[in-house]
Order: sequence, then structure tokens, then C-alpha cells
Amino acid sequence: MTKIYCTREEWLTAATEEFRSVFAAKAKPIAASVRVTCGFPLTAKRSGSIGECWADTASADKVMEIMISPTLADPYRVADVLVHELCHTVAGAMNHGVNFKKVADAMHLVPSAGKAGYKATSHGDAFKQAFKPIIDSLGEYPHGAMSISTRKVQGTRMLKAMCGACGYTIRLTSKWAGLGLPVCYCGGGMFTLGGI
Repeated sequence: MTKIYCTREEWLTAATEEFRSVFAAKAKPIAASVRVTCGFPLTAKRSGSIGECWADTASADKVMEIMISPTLADPYRVADVLVHELCHTVAGAMNHGVNFKKVADAMHLVPSAGKAGYKATSHGDAFKQAFKPIIDSLGEYPHGAMSISTRKVQGTRMLKAMCGACGYTIRLTSKWAGLGLPVCYCGGGMFTLGGI
């Protein structure tokens, strides 16, 4: 694939504009004001979410906001996540209810097996056939997938505090130790031993 766009946002915005006619012809029009970016959805760490659509009421300039996870780099996967999120911009389809399902089905999205259902969708053969000309015309998705598993996570540095009289031990953060160490149940004084 050739590189046509320099940034992910240019690619995503161009894709959104190309998808408008497909939505209008096969389902319902998407919202007039939609902004798309590459970024971690709010619940990504907890739920593993790879896409998110925010209602226009959350934006100061009343624009629907869509985020596509930077863990994705395959243009077909990026496109199907974008189409999923664009389904939410259709009037009455902000949740994963009946209206969303109708639009998602019209856009050839395949619901996940199990309890997730339409909360998580992917592309199948019908999606590829319907959207291949558009996705190919956009060229290479200008992005390399990010791996969040390689990021070192700083844990909370806990201090160990011990009672000088009975040896009772607790762990607490430096914030609470700085405000004052607790008094042991035996009445003895606590002192810190350092971090772990």
C-alpha cells in the first residue's frame, strides 16, 4: 500500500468522510459533526476497549468525539472499529441497543460471540467486500501499533511501619506516613522501616 496521508488523524478523517455515503445509503446518516483521533479510550486499561465514541454533549463545541486505540495498525481492523464507533453517531444508537444493532448489521459488522455481543464487533467477509475499495483508496494507515505490555508501570511505594513495643507491622504510603504514623493497638509507638 502506498502512503497517502501523513498522520493518523488525516487518515481517520478521510475514512469518516468516505464512510458517510455508505451509511446514508445502507442505514442512516452519521452525525454532521464528528471528530476522530488516535488515542486510548477512557476505559482501555480496565476493559481492553479499542474504540470509543463520546456524545456531543461531552464536547465544549458540541462535536461527537471518537477515539481509536493506538494498539491497532491494520487498516481493516482500524476501519471496522471506526465504523463501529460511527454507528454510535447515528441518531438513537449511542448505546448497543436495537437501533445500534440495525445500523451495525447494515454496515456488515459481526458481533462477538458470548455475552459481549454487539459491544464488541469485527469485520467479516461481507465487510471486507463492501469497504475494500474505500480502505484501499485511503492507502497505508500511517501508524505502527503500540504495545502497552512493554510499558513499565510504577507501583505505589509502600513504607513498612512497625511498633517498637510489640512488633506489629503495617504498610502505608508516604503520604499517610507524612501526616503522622498511627498508634499501635498495644499503645506502643510506630516507626517506619523504609520502602518495599
